[in-house]
Amino acid sequence: MDDKYTVTVYLAAPGTPLVNEPPGTTSGPGHMFYTTSNGHDTPKSFGFAPIQHGSMDGPGGITIDDNINYKDPIYSRTMEVSKAQYDKLNEFGAHPEKFGFDKYYKDVRHNCVDFTWAGLNHAGIERQNHADITLPGAPLGPSVRLPLPGHGEGKSALRPAENVDDVKSIKDPVPGSPLNSSHSNPMPAHRSVLQHLLSEQQLNDPKHPDYAMYQQARAGVGKIDAEHGRTPTIHSDNLAASLVVSARAGGLNQIDHVMVGSDGSRIFAMEGQIKAGHGLDGKMVYVETMQGLNTPVNQSSANWPQAMQQGQQVQAQAQQQQVAQVQQQAPTQQPGAVMG
Repeated sequence: MDDKYTVTVYLAAPGTPLVNEPPGTTSGPGHMFYTTSNGHDTPKSFGFAPIQHGSMDGPGGITIDDNINYKDPIYSRTMEVSKAQYDKLNEFGAHPEKFGFDKYYKDVRHNCVDFTWAGLNHAGIERQNHADITLPGAPLGPSVRLPLPGHGEGKSALRPAENVDDVKSIKDPVPGSPLNSSHSNPMPAHRSVLQHLLSEQQLNDPKHPDYAMYQQARAGVGKIDAEHGRTPTIHSDNLAASLVVSARAGGLNQIDHVMVGSDGSRIFAMEGQIKAGHGLDGKMVYVETMQGLNTPVNQSSANWPQAMQQGQQVQAQAQQQQVAQVQQQAPTQQPGAVMG
C-alpha cells in the first residue's frame, strides 16, 4: 500500500492551555504551526517561537512538540499532499534558515505566522489572494473580503487566530482526498483581559479599553485633514492608532493635541497644554508620518499591549526620579537636634 502524506495547519488562540507547562499555564499571544505525516510514523511538528520564553523580540528557535503542547487549538486543517510537498515541508521545518528564513523573532512583525506560511509556500501551498474593503461608515475596520485572482504568499493577518480564513482559502493540493478535513474548537474559556484583547478587539472598536484615547487621536488627525482640505480615509485611522501606541509607550495618559512637524515628516501627540508665549507644557511623542499612515490598525492593536507595558515602566521611572529629587532637596536634620 502506498504511503499517504498530509500536512495539518494549527491555529491556537490566546489563552490556549499548554499541556507541557506548569498547571494553569496558557498561551499569551496564541500560536500557528504545522505537522506532517506519512500515515504510519509519528507526525512531525514544526513551529517557531522565541528561545527565551515570554520574549517578544530576540533569537527564535524551532519547536517540535506544539501538537502535544497546545490543547484544543481553535482551528486545524488537514490536507493530503504529494511526496515532494511532504519532503519540502519537512526540510523547511527542520532548517528554515537554509531557505532564507530569519530566525530572529520580532513580535507581530516576524513570528510563528510568518514561519508557517513560509513553510507552506516553500511546498507550493498558498492562500487565496484577496482584498479587504472598508465600507463607508464601518467602525470596526475591514468589513468585506473580496477574493482576487491568483494566490497570495506570506501572511495577510498578523495574529495567529486571525489566519483562519486564509487557511480555509487554500485550495486542496489533492482535491477530493478522504484525508482532507478540518476541525474547530471554541475559543478558550479562561482568558485574561490581555488575551481577550489579542483575540478580538481592535483599537477602533468601542469595546477596546483604550478606545477613548483612539478617539482623541482620531479627532486630532481629523482636524489636520480638515485644515488641509482632505477627507479622512483608512490612512487617517491608521495614523490615529499609531499615535495611540506611541503615546502609551511614552507614558502618556491622554492625547490633548495632535500636530504636524515643521517638515511634515513627523506627527506629534501631546498630553498637556499649549500656552501662549510659553510654548509647550506637557509630554510629547511622535510617529514617522509615512509609517503611521501605512501601519494597519490591526498591527497597532497587536502592538498596543506591549506599548502599555513600556509606558508603565516609563511612568514608574519618572516617579522614582521625582522621589529622588524630593529627597535631595529636603532639609536634613542636624545631629543632636531636639524637636519640641
